[in-house]
Amino acid sequence: MRDTNRLQEMDVFLAVVDEGSFSAAALTRRMTPSAVSKMMTRLEQRLGVTLMRRTTRRISITDEGQAFARSARGILDALDQAEREVGCGPVAGTVRIATSSAYANHILAPILPALLSAHPDLEIELLIGDGLIDMGGQPVDLGIRAGPLPDSTMRARSLGVSEIVAVRAPQGPVGPLGFAYARRDPIWREAGARLRATDGNTLAALARHGNGTARVGRFLVRDELATGRLQVVPDAPVAREEFHVVYLGKAAALPARVSSVVEYLVREGRVDG
Repeated sequence: MRDTNRLQEMDVFLAVVDEGSFSAAALTRRMTPSAVSKMMTRLEQRLGVTLMRRTTRRISITDEGQAFARSARGILDALDQAEREVGCGPVAGTVRIATSSAYANHILAPILPALLSAHPDLEIELLIGDGLIDMGGQPVDLGIRAGPLPDSTMRARSLGVSEIVAVRAPQGPVGPLGFAYARRDPIWREAGARLRATDGNTLAALARHGNGTARVGRFLVRDELATGRLQVVPDAPVAREEFHVVYLGKAAALPARVSSVVEYLVREGRVDG
């Protein structure tokens, strides 16, 4: 009889390969570093080869380990594909989404109840921040990104195009508010901003309280514009910014928990909806 833990051993070993350490792999698989280390020791003993060399600072994968990783990845990808083809892949487990405060508050928050209700065994973790996250080095399944996508290793699905408008409180000052870090797209560059913040949601709040003029996505100030708490600055240039949900790897190889969230976001999580 085959050991029923072999698939788990492969999965954990690939996590060690991808993350570069037992502690990082343990975080992604919700295990302790000690449990990961013991499982890898058992795997090497059963195979009779050294898959990785451990030092106090890093783990390096041997040639045998690299070969086993390629085979294991193919086996797990084939299993995921087989389960999807017969419709029995479970939508269960945790999906970690790196996203901005603006998208989380104004797009995700209203649509997540229906998603979680449809999949009782699904859990969502939101990692909030406007800065880019290295998805290859972090326990992140999906990222929501605005603007250009220069990284060709990422797979992307469109979430629509956001209209970027300049807003301020009625009779508020015209002085610009800006981002406290450099953004790739020149539409966000505001010269002479005396008040800066690291996320668009905060910039919108600052504008609402009369601190100046902020350039923000229309979707995150829709309610304030409708109630008159903010107004679009007349004659200010309007820009557009694409949003995407991004992930590593091929769509056909995504676990059901992740692919289900991707499809839901593409359908319900558009910024121009």
